[in-house]
Amino acid sequence: MLDLAVEFRVYAFVMRISELAEQAGIAPSTLRYYERIGLMPSPSRTPSGYRAYDTDAASRLLFITRAKRIGLTLEQISELVQVWQGVNCGATHERMIDLVDSKRAEVGDRIRELERFAQQLDEVRAALDEHPPLAACHPDLSCCVPDSTENAAIVVDLLPPARR
Repeated sequence: MLDLAVEFRVYAFVMRISELAEQAGIAPSTLRYYERIGLMPSPSRTPSGYRAYDTDAASRLLFITRAKRIGLTLEQISELVQVWQGVNCGATHERMIDLVDSKRAEVGDRIRELERFAQQLDEVRAALDEHPPLAACHPDLSCCVPDSTENAAIVVDLLPPARR
């Protein structure tokens, strides 16, 4: 089961980027990237120039981190953050329902695609079992990688959409 739990320890003082990033389980460079693209507001700075994050920033990063863990894109999260603004729970809740339903449909499509791919692999394995290895391979290796039956055109990218 996917663990969606992310916790932050709340301090009475501000946190530096390394502290907040570590608590969120992300790299400081990721947090800086979130600032650059507008997911996180620019933090205040200490007199020595360090970023200083408060509990509002920690709450927003928790929101972002949880949304990433359920597979939402940064674009979708940006939309949610604009709707949410830390206070608009009703509208955010409704939009989240739509996004979760959409993500669930994507997962269903992916499962069906992978089931077809597994069937294709079973067919290739059966073809390999039917024919013992030859003394010498064919130049196109068709002896080792037989064409599966009607599903030969099924090609599955095993990386999730966010990493393609």
